[in-house]
Amino acid sequence: MRLNVGLINKYYDLALAGDEMAKGHYQKLPVHASDCIQCGHCERRCPFHVKQEARMQEIAAYFGK
Repeated sequence: MRLNVGLINKYYDLALAGDEMAKGHYQKLPVHASDCIQCGHCERRCPFHVKQEARMQEIAAYFGK
């Protein structure tokens, strides 16, 4: 789906840390966490073993998109 998983996670982490501009930057992304189709591709490739499918759902709920 061409999600920029790293950038999506970065903006989410920054927003949680209180960065007011992170939400605006996230909204400007061409593809959002809500576009994730839960295929598992990024999860299998994640060097940090993060459960990206669940995290994308969490991020989509947080940003509302």
